[in-house]
Amino acid sequence: MANADILKIFKQNFPYALTCKIILAVKLITYFARCNLFMYFRRMQGALKESAWNRIIEKYPSNTVYHTAEWLEYIEESQGVEKVIYEIVIDEQVVGYLPGFIIKKGPIKIFGSPFPGWTTLYMGPLIDDTIPQQLFFKEFKKLMQKEGYHYAELCNRFLDVDIAKQENFIVEEGITYIAEVKPSPEEILSCYKKTTRNCVRKAIKNGLIAETTTDGSFIDYYYTQLQEVFSKDQMKPTYSKERVRLLIKKLLPSNKILLTWVKYQDKVIACYIDIINGLWMHSFGCVSAQEHLRLCPNELARFHVMCTAAEKGVKYYDMTGGGTYKAKFGSKETKTYTIIYSRYGLFYIRNLAKKLINLRNKIKYKFGR
Repeated sequence: MANADILKIFKQNFPYALTCKIILAVKLITYFARCNLFMYFRRMQGALKESAWNRIIEKYPSNTVYHTAEWLEYIEESQGVEKVIYEIVIDEQVVGYLPGFIIKKGPIKIFGSPFPGWTTLYMGPLIDDTIPQQLFFKEFKKLMQKEGYHYAELCNRFLDVDIAKQENFIVEEGITYIAEVKPSPEEILSCYKKTTRNCVRKAIKNGLIAETTTDGSFIDYYYTQLQEVFSKDQMKPTYSKERVRLLIKKLLPSNKILLTWVKYQDKVIACYIDIINGLWMHSFGCVSAQEHLRLCPNELARFHVMCTAAEKGVKYYDMTGGGTYKAKFGSKETKTYTIIYSRYGLFYIRNLAKKLINLRNKIKYKFGR
């Protein structure tokens, strides 16, 4: 029973001052009861069918497409890492789950939930707001030590970063852009900036056609344009064509992926990949032919994607990552947080490694063509 219901009952029978004292006492009892909870993690034994796992995670408010069986299989196969799912147990009752992957780099053992380079924005624990997060972080640290992990990352919209900091975790801040998906095309367009609305109308007037597709040739068009986009910064794509093929293979049968292309005079000039699960849609990749940008294919593609998502019941569109241009589609800048467990200064070594990899990619592009 909620505090508001309790308050209503007591107001009818007791003086207000006494009612307040009773409510305070109930809150204190609840708080101290939670403080005495015994939590631990244990590995889930045995494999679950895809449908069974997806039914389990539906009841948790922190679930995302990145927690689904299809996405976990995609990461396991595309990255060559070992999947592990921990049950979160309180007083011998399973109250949540922590899916992730074991990465081994020589003597270093890493737990990624998720990990950079996987095009996976979120993962982390599946818990609800009745679970004390201070207790979660304390026991998570014990799990890392017990299982011999040297480094771990969690990223989840529902984790309390202030509590994580209190428990001496490193918190790395990032940004993404999230737009509310309105139910009709007119409402969606009205949320765009004026210049963007004009671009959509211009694209339609110029004869551009946006379509949802499952055509096998989509992969070739997408990857060719992806290479072109990266070449502007003297870099090569950070993932292979086979990885895109695997993504579509894993997610298309369950309708969790939306493939969109824009055509001009029967030529494909833009390709978008978006991931859908329940009320949320996440951008995976968006590319376009540079010589046709003046025709506004990106604005039309994004508009088509949001209209199609609205028909599927999507309410929120996470455009994945930074880029101030995303605000023109009615999205708002939103902070994301990665919570990091690190031993032996591995966090700082990881940051240095990222810079070296970026430098290596530029050198490979310049001299490796």
